Amino acid sequence: MVSALVARARSHRDWIGDDHGDRYEDAMTAESIPDEMQIVIKEILDHLRSALDYCAQQVWMHFSGQPQGANIYFPIVREGAKESDFLSVMNRLMPGVADVSAQAYETFKNFQNFTGSKNAWLPELATLVNQTKHDHLEVASMPETIMNFSRNESGNLVSSFKLGHGPKRGTPWMMIKANQSDFERGGELRVVFLQLKDIRMELGTFIREAIAGVTIVIEDCRKLVP
Repeated sequence: MVSALVARARSHRDWIGDDHGDRYEDAMTAESIPDEMQIVIKEILDHLRSALDYCAQQVWMHFSGQPQGANIYFPIVREGAKESDFLSVMNRLMPGVADVSAQAYETFKNFQNFTGSKNAWLPELATLVNQTKHDHLEVASMPETIMNFSRNESGNLVSSFKLGHGPKRGTPWMMIKANQSDFERGGELRVVFLQLKDIRMELGTFIREAIAGVTIVIEDCRKLVP
């Protein structure tokens, strides 16, 4: 089940693309994200979250299974939470597991954002899934983005995002809305990319991080449940 969910997420990611001639570039050119792409993005997020919850249910059944009929979800602490916040969340969402398996507790703890920036995608995924479930279909948007362009002493073109006008992390695949004379002149130029607006992350970067992260979760949970 979980492998099929991740495979479907990858297939949807490939449908969006990240190269010339792909739907991602078409959206940047038109500066409009079609409804079909919004739906596909939402399905990617839902598939990844479902894979996490399925892993949690399998581990809970293996180590606890009580109380019967409990609603089991993958434990995720909010962005900025501390390690001391985690145990109560795990006990609520996977009751009994931490009491009987220190290994399971450590495994799920190590997935959390407070253990390192490599896990930043996890609370972001939870935010996106919760928002799109309750509020709106428009997952992605075109942010107002500005980059500064100039030439260094060697004559090479250098660029950087204007403060407050770039993604939270990473360098996005983007389209510069300028002509050659604009480059020669330098200064502030407008760029566009697809952003997951509730977490201020570029679409392709986040999906790559989330798929890789969920894949690691699946592998580690399989070690807990032979």
